[in-house]
Amino acid sequence: MPENLALGISLTEGTGGIALLAAIFVSNFPEALVGAASMREQGRSKAQVIGLWTICAVLLTFAVLAGAAWLADTDPAVVSLPLAFAAGAVIASLADTLMPEAFEHGGPAVALSTAAGFVLSFILSLA
Repeated sequence: MPENLALGISLTEGTGGIALLAAIFVSNFPEALVGAASMREQGRSKAQVIGLWTICAVLLTFAVLAGAAWLADTDPAVVSLPLAFAAGAVIASLADTLMPEAFEHGGPAVALSTAAGFVLSFILSLA
């Protein structure tokens, strides 16, 4: 949720919004696929899985709209708190779950892929 607020803010400011959108999509899409597969393995029906992820998508879209509508023209000191929280949440998720699991299953190629992702994010932030 915090990263979606940050996305809403950055899309209205025109500074790195597209790069942040790409980064959020690239990080969340595989995570959602793994979550959906895990839910199916636990015996949940397709309708339950799709319903839950649809609700999540609606709530996260609302967070993007809320960030764009209510926080875009706010004092930078006020906006810095949700942006810092979003950055911390993303780093914590990467360090705790995604990177160790990715390295376990993907091996050393994960390091190269991670570096390539950072380069791509940098290039997109220049656009």
